[in-house]
Amino acid sequence: MRTLSPRPTAEVNVASESDADTSAGTDESLALTERAAKEFTHIVAQKGLPDDTAMRLSVKGGGCSGFEYQIDIEKNPADEFDVESRQHGVRVVIDMKSEFYMSGTTIDFNDSLMERGFTFRNPIASGTCGCGSSFSI
Repeated sequence: MRTLSPRPTAEVNVASESDADTSAGTDESLALTERAAKEFTHIVAQKGLPDDTAMRLSVKGGGCSGFEYQIDIEKNPADEFDVESRQHGVRVVIDMKSEFYMSGTTIDFNDSLMERGFTFRNPIASGTCGCGSSFSI
């Protein structure tokens, strides 16, 4: 397992108090906004899951643009194929293959009248689909 440092906070749409952040990495790492961390923490608490439950991020082939983002609840520890960080008190785990496609991505949470859900701002995505749930490189 490798650690990933959070980068300064800097959106493709996907439709749902902190301890010290730890890790070392580069400016190409993933960023989780405070809003996204609060929403994930709220979901974990609603489900009655332990505080060390992680947000697992991944990229899968599919969707109209070629790749789709996925957010899952991870109860297990990270393994040797994962990159892990702690941002705004949330443990974030991503497999190394998905990290390649999400390098520099900022994950936020939008709660407006028009849309509600986690959003991804991926600087290496060259295009997105109309619904915003997939991207291309």
